[in-house]
Amino acid sequence: MKQKKAMPKIAVIGAGWAGLAAAVRLSDKAQVSLFEAGKQAGGRARTLRGGVDGFDKLDNGQHILVGAYHGVRSVLKQIGVDSEQAFVQLPMQWYLADSIRFKAAVLPAPLHIVAGVLFGRQFAFAEKIKLLNDMQGLKKWASVQLPDISVADWLNSRRISREMTASFWQPLVWGALNTPLEQASLRMLTNVLNDGVWADKQGSDYWLPRQDLGAIMADPATMYLEKRGCSLHFGKRVGQLSQHENGSVIVDGECFDAVIVAVAPYHALALMPSETPEFIQAAYRNIQYHVITTVYLRYAEAVNLPAVMTGLAYGTAQWLLDRGKLGFSEREVAAVISVSNAVGEGYSNDEWIRRVHADIKQICPHIGVPLASRVITEKRATAASTVNRSLPDLAWLHHQKIYPAGDYLHPRYPATLEAAVQSGLASASLCLNDLNC
Repeated sequence: MKQKKAMPKIAVIGAGWAGLAAAVRLSDKAQVSLFEAGKQAGGRARTLRGGVDGFDKLDNGQHILVGAYHGVRSVLKQIGVDSEQAFVQLPMQWYLADSIRFKAAVLPAPLHIVAGVLFGRQFAFAEKIKLLNDMQGLKKWASVQLPDISVADWLNSRRISREMTASFWQPLVWGALNTPLEQASLRMLTNVLNDGVWADKQGSDYWLPRQDLGAIMADPATMYLEKRGCSLHFGKRVGQLSQHENGSVIVDGECFDAVIVAVAPYHALALMPSETPEFIQAAYRNIQYHVITTVYLRYAEAVNLPAVMTGLAYGTAQWLLDRGKLGFSEREVAAVISVSNAVGEGYSNDEWIRRVHADIKQICPHIGVPLASRVITEKRATAASTVNRSLPDLAWLHHQKIYPAGDYLHPRYPATLEAAVQSGLASASLCLNDLNC
């Protein structure tokens, strides 16, 4: 009788969304040990535990998902999360309090966007036609596979006005890529639009968390892993990896058949074996980052913004989220400032609070002063989505049975939760394939 092959031992380092996705993918094929330096899972998309100043649950930044996040949706389904309970799902809408407004129509793609723009408000018919023509021009650019250029160069080539740049293109690019227009990759932007807004109507829908991200992903994923016998080590910082003479990888003194390294690139660099080639280390050192600041404000009265996501073309915050419409307290607002180093380099927390409160006062002039506030600035929130961005060559690490994963490694997408999940799933699949599992 043929003896059943023993499952391989695989370590996953990092319990952010990439590491959790990888561990879930591996859990029925391997003996999984998950190591996380922090005391909780979630990475940069984690729930803040304690000390939230009376807020109705806070995450380490306000995240916005869309229907095109198929990787996230598949993992959530596998770990038993009911998406309808976890998210407010709304048709894509563009509501700027001080500028243009439109909403996707109940039509198949791409007519849902065409009709939405044509019936939009706060901009002239000629501007609507120009915007639709520019969108079509961008689709044509993407279809002929021209060399990558910056979004700013493309906008100049289309002679797009400053007003339309401020009202549409800059908020779109900053929200999607978190990279200044002068550096942002047009190719990366078209990848996002092709697979989302332009693909089908559902792909462009907003999926806005109605629960904290711990309840949506981190907690259900860790419970799923525990039920499948995975070994979870929180508060465990792993040192530099090394190779055993038998070909296995040594993690914290224990031998594993393979390792998924799902931590931020600056932490991944410290984990790499001492003999890692210089070109790989240099590629990691040269990764550029951009900042995101989230400001949470709580008032004595209900805020009641005109839309669940209300934007400002000429404010400090690009988007204000009405937390009451998401199932949290109606007295709370979350403000998102992408590329916040370009918006307010050196701003103190008090200055961010003052400016975001002024933004809200433009929309709700009778609102009182905030009773509580919380400012969260992630200085290395995302890897920059720059023109002709090159990814590290990971072949040598793969040969050593070390498989990096993370949003910064996705070949097509910017650093988002979807990119993190897809990268984690892909790294786990590659690892299993190499181990003949």
